[in-house]
Amino acid sequence: MQHRSEVAAGILAHARRLRWSAAQIETERQRALRALLAFAVGHSPFHADRLAGTDPVDFTEAQLPSLPVMTKKQMMAGFDGVVADRRLTIDLITRHLASVDEGGDDYLFDRYRVIASSGSSGIQGCYAYDWHEWTMLGLMASRSRLTMADGSQRPPGSATVNLLGSGATTLSSAMSSFLAPPDDPFIHLPMSTAVPELVDVLNAVRPMVVQAYPTALDLLIQEATCDRLHIAPRYVESGGELLTERTRADVREVWGTEIDDCWGLSEGIYAFSCPAGGGMHLPDDLVIVEPVDIDGNPVPPGTPAAKVYITNLYNHTQPLIRFEVADALTIFEGPCACGSAHRRIDALTGRNDLVFEYGSEIRMYPMVLGLALDAERGLVEYQVQQTQRGVLIRAVVEPDFGTRRLSDRVESALRDVGLADPEVSVELVDHIDRLPSGKLRQFVATAEA
Repeated sequence: MQHRSEVAAGILAHARRLRWSAAQIETERQRALRALLAFAVGHSPFHADRLAGTDPVDFTEAQLPSLPVMTKKQMMAGFDGVVADRRLTIDLITRHLASVDEGGDDYLFDRYRVIASSGSSGIQGCYAYDWHEWTMLGLMASRSRLTMADGSQRPPGSATVNLLGSGATTLSSAMSSFLAPPDDPFIHLPMSTAVPELVDVLNAVRPMVVQAYPTALDLLIQEATCDRLHIAPRYVESGGELLTERTRADVREVWGTEIDDCWGLSEGIYAFSCPAGGGMHLPDDLVIVEPVDIDGNPVPPGTPAAKVYITNLYNHTQPLIRFEVADALTIFEGPCACGSAHRRIDALTGRNDLVFEYGSEIRMYPMVLGLALDAERGLVEYQVQQTQRGVLIRAVVEPDFGTRRLSDRVESALRDVGLADPEVSVELVDHIDRLPSGKLRQFVATAEA
């Protein structure tokens, strides 16, 4: 495949950008930002209107906060005016995405790759990349595939089992299959696959590489602990969901390896683990990430951000300029031990666009409950449904799991945010249905039920 070959040929040269100095990164960002703004104003009616009066020639990154924020809802409502190619209508893209899932051609007009987000935020987004832009995204993703989590080279012929995504049009599925070495065994299993079947395939393949959502890793660890799954992967990659310390510790204990976590967005960003300095490096040469608080005010390094604004510098097909992403994270202070000037992020604590509201006074971000739930040993999977006076927890648990301590822990968390006499119910189930993407929707607000 020509496209895959172009990425493979360019990986090492592209990886040298990780050694760019801070000054080199800043120069490239300035050049790319001006080029993006000029192109967006000239080719995207959506941006021509929003950026009226902006002079791209002398624009600086310091002026970026003066531009309006772009939301996914706005993008999807005005999609036909956002994209630079007038042929790329939302109706055409929707039909194309359906055909790819049915085994159709991955490319639109022999030029564009189109993907869709999981819809875990309540709104599914569609994203188009031309040949060159998809190559750049592939090169960005490849940075994390150059070495194992311990810094060693990934050996050729490594069998990979991918449990990320449920269809060919999600970023995780599309990129994993796109980057898979043609001579290395690669098997994609959607998370809709029954657990016994997953175990049978994994036991037969004995993969050296496992790519999975953290909640899928929890399931696999449970099967390994119960002596049903017999694999020993050297490389474990996670993404798409919040990775907890519990999952990290379980993988370390059972398989003796560290998880290489990545922060990947359909909007065109991959941040990947650093074995030397910890955390994940941002692709600062290709994307501008602005960490802000819940009101959109900038926050300095070391301060937790409630969300981020993303400016994709290399995608001109579908310009994303100060695009709001409700992922909470923290940017490290100071340089990294590996020597890279690319910033690092840590403390990814989930999405902040979902809130449990009790009356007009009490608002709670569900990850407050997530911290309490993830501390419970024996809790394999869960989904928390907001109720009028508290929550209903659907739980997949290990044998002899006691629910009383779980209820008490969650009741305490609800009281801490001001909910008097909270009502907590626990329903033990055999499985929890996942989203079409394969992600597990762990929190459901009353309005979404």
